[in-house]
Amino acid sequence: MRQIIKWRWAILVLWLVATVLLTVFQPDVNAILQQRGQDPLAEDSPSKVAGALLNKMTGQTGTSDIVVFHEDNKLTDEDMKSIESGVMDMKAKQSELGITEVLDPFSMPEAKSQLISEDGTTVMVSFSLDKNGRDMEEITDQFNQVLKDVKATYYLSGEDFIQNDYIKASTAGVEKSAVLTVIFILVVLIVMFRSIIIPFVSLLAVGVSYLCSMGIAAQIIDKMNFPITSVTQMLLVLILFGIGTDYNILLFNRFKEELSHGKSTDEAIIASYKTAGKTIVYSILTVFIAFAGLSFSDFGIYKSANVVAIGTVILVLEILTLTPFLMKTLGPKLFWPSKKVAGHKESTFWAKLTAVSVKHPVIVTVIIVILMIPVLLTSGQKLSFDQLKELGDGYPSTKGFSIVADHFSRGQALPTSVVIEDDKALDNNDSLGVIDKLTEKLKGIDGVKSVSSVTQPQSEPVDDFYISSQTETVTDGISASKKGVDQIKDGLDQIGDKLTTPDFSSANQLVSGTGQVKQGYDQITAAISQVSGGIQQGASGASELSKGIAKLEAGMNTVSTNTSKINQGLSELSKGYASLAGGYEQVSGQIPQIQQGLAGMNTMIGKLGESHSELAEDPTYIQLKQTGEGLVTGLAQLDGGLKELNANYAKLNASFAQASGGLGQIAAAQKQMTTGLAALEQGADQLAKGLRQGSSGSQEIAANMKKLNDALGSVQSGQQQLLSGLSSLSGGMSQLKEGIDQSGNGLGDISDGLGKTNDFLTQLNSSKTFFIPREALENEDFQQAVDAFMSKDRKITKLIVILNDDPYSPAAMDTIEKINDEVSGTLKGTVLGNATFGAAGPSSTTYDTNKAQISSFNSTAVIVIISVFVVLLFVIRSFWPSVFIVLSLVASYYVAMSASKFVTTYIIGAEGVSSFVPFFSFIIIVAVGVDYSIFLMERYKENGDLSPGEGIVRAARSVGGVIISAMVILGGTFATLMPSGLVLLIELATAVIVGLVVLCFILLPMLVPALIVLPETLSRGRSRKQQMAHVSGKDSTLDS
Repeated sequence: MRQIIKWRWAILVLWLVATVLLTVFQPDVNAILQQRGQDPLAEDSPSKVAGALLNKMTGQTGTSDIVVFHEDNKLTDEDMKSIESGVMDMKAKQSELGITEVLDPFSMPEAKSQLISEDGTTVMVSFSLDKNGRDMEEITDQFNQVLKDVKATYYLSGEDFIQNDYIKASTAGVEKSAVLTVIFILVVLIVMFRSIIIPFVSLLAVGVSYLCSMGIAAQIIDKMNFPITSVTQMLLVLILFGIGTDYNILLFNRFKEELSHGKSTDEAIIASYKTAGKTIVYSILTVFIAFAGLSFSDFGIYKSANVVAIGTVILVLEILTLTPFLMKTLGPKLFWPSKKVAGHKESTFWAKLTAVSVKHPVIVTVIIVILMIPVLLTSGQKLSFDQLKELGDGYPSTKGFSIVADHFSRGQALPTSVVIEDDKALDNNDSLGVIDKLTEKLKGIDGVKSVSSVTQPQSEPVDDFYISSQTETVTDGISASKKGVDQIKDGLDQIGDKLTTPDFSSANQLVSGTGQVKQGYDQITAAISQVSGGIQQGASGASELSKGIAKLEAGMNTVSTNTSKINQGLSELSKGYASLAGGYEQVSGQIPQIQQGLAGMNTMIGKLGESHSELAEDPTYIQLKQTGEGLVTGLAQLDGGLKELNANYAKLNASFAQASGGLGQIAAAQKQMTTGLAALEQGADQLAKGLRQGSSGSQEIAANMKKLNDALGSVQSGQQQLLSGLSSLSGGMSQLKEGIDQSGNGLGDISDGLGKTNDFLTQLNSSKTFFIPREALENEDFQQAVDAFMSKDRKITKLIVILNDDPYSPAAMDTIEKINDEVSGTLKGTVLGNATFGAAGPSSTTYDTNKAQISSFNSTAVIVIISVFVVLLFVIRSFWPSVFIVLSLVASYYVAMSASKFVTTYIIGAEGVSSFVPFFSFIIIVAVGVDYSIFLMERYKENGDLSPGEGIVRAARSVGGVIISAMVILGGTFATLMPSGLVLLIELATAVIVGLVVLCFILLPMLVPALIVLPETLSRGRSRKQQMAHVSGKDSTLDS
């Protein structure tokens, strides 16, 4: 220290040069923060992976943002034209603005319902923004320049603009806090030391350490890509000015005390540094260890607080080199205008609290432990990442988002994108089927409003892409075919039932009767010959001739009647068979239609097997395919049989026609014979008068009889052919009936097969299986969806998920967790089982941040506690007091978080404590609390010649005022955060202040002393009991 005093001017010059250089060449950390943003996640986190995949898919980098056009009343036509013009200007200057994927209702009318509110007051345009090294203020100015002519009010919102406003609010809060901190410290130090010099000297010394620390930290942040957040600069300001002022108070108080003992300035400086200086170094060491332990954190936001470790190193250098210069230069004038150079006052308050604890350690310990139980039970809480609620509606980005939330949905402004990448192209039925299934699964998650994907571009299933819709036409056709087959089968069954082998015995009688007729004609001919001879012989035979003619006429009438009946029967039989032949021709004509339907069905069954390879081993599918093929073969055989049957029917009908023609000739001849016989009978009566005429008539009759005989010969020959044909027909009818029965059975099998096919296709309908035909895959409309939702090589696809809740809310994070689980579970075991996937967007980033933060908090907290404990062991050199101090620090943290939870819930009205508050509250309370503990324990060690109880009471009396002053200074610096209006800063200030108050007024002056003397108290109690037992034993012996 003497060398430092000796070289104090050179040291001053070094500090001045360092401060000027580091300040002049310091990079703008606010600009760096705006450019980088707060990116605390590792590259392998799901949201980062998904973001990288999105960038790879589009070939560009960027985040999702929106511009919101709004008026309180419905937008007029003029407003809409103005907005459209502004949007067109944006699209015309896309490269200049750094935007891509602009989605607006003017160039995409199908998106109007999603981008124009129902009340017509709001229009939303979304786009992807690539900052490309620009800060957000420059980007905002560029947008304002492009949209300056838009008459409607507009707001730039989205992830980038919200984060920028949050950073601006945080920066403004820190700047306001810094000014208030300086004012507060000046006031407190003036009141405390009754001096106007000490406050400015203290602020000057701490200010130099801050400027140098910030200059070094800024270079590391800029050159080494060290993480930075909105709280980085704030922590450095608060910690350095808080503990720096505390250390100065401790040092100046000791310096004042040493001066009061009559020492020279140099001796007082040396004595102060030997005592208070060592304590300060130990205290700074604990703060350094606590913040340096954050280097082991894998969470960027926590690691960013490492700058405080840098600040503590610079601070200790400043205290060891620059502060001695100031003390040496000013000497007792440091305390001007106060003329009293007395030491600091002792703290009777702390001494009384400690004395009570030392006197009743068990009671005090039990009471404090009991009071801590409800604190521990109520300290748990949900973390909030909702920057929107923290900011309120006082910023353009949050105002715009609030308008979107009121007129659309909160999730629509900042959607989540599920991104999937495979090593093979995804534009095939197998992959698209999995994507469509995932789309439906995600829709079923509570908290999801809608999901758009390549298979459902408008968030609704496309019916034509499902087998249920595609097979509906097939099932209708099959049903119609089955109905037609059933009708044909019923008709054949009826024909088969009615078709019996006819009784053709009457045909034999016909042939026999015709023979008898012919024989009768032979007799008639012979009689006529006799008549003719008789005429020639004379009139004597005229009466006999008349009798013979009468008999002949009666016989001819009988023959004529029978012939007419035969001819009529043949006509009816011919008509019946002709009608039956028409029915068979109709059946034969319907068979090609059925064959065509079955061919189409077999083709669909084949395509079904090709698109679903798993059906190749399905027994039902195999049976269906075999049945279809069998039906085609059976119908071909049926068609051939019917054609052959129709040919036989044609021959049969021709025979019927021939027979009918012969009978017609017989009937005509019989008619002529009847006429002739009538004339003959009349002539016979007049025979006597005209034998010559009779002879002529008999000759004519004889000639006609010859013709009639010839005709009867033809009839008899035709009847023989008819009889032969009818015999063949009788055998053919049996075969025909058998064929009809077989046809009916075959059609029954066809009907059953068609029924099974319909049942199978109906089951496919109910499963809603995705299948897009090849021609649809190549369709222009579908290719537009593919272009929108897939990469150019078709190996990456995205699903856009709109959440119901605020994208930063705890409910949204719960939904993201379900989405991640659903994606993983749905893809497992499918063709996309090995695909890389993740969810991108603010909600996903927040969820990953929450997980990383909790994990890092737990591990880093353990590291910090162990590090602090080791430092305490080194400084105090006692195990149990170190344990007691660590327990008191942890207890003060839990009390602080309970208080923060109360303020958050019942005063601020937020859903959870801001995400940064728990960890930074913990690290600050532990780091600063260890300082205060070391202050106390160092004084306690100086009283080593006293009992533990007396020593701790005296130490509390000596440093209580210093610790309380330090607590007031640090608590006051954090209290300056409250006017910022930022929820994060208010909650952090509340937690730190409450934690320090509890630590300084309950745990350090009461719990730690009680625990220190507790072993001795318990030991004395046991000794007393043993002594009393010993005395009682002696008394019993004397009595006996």
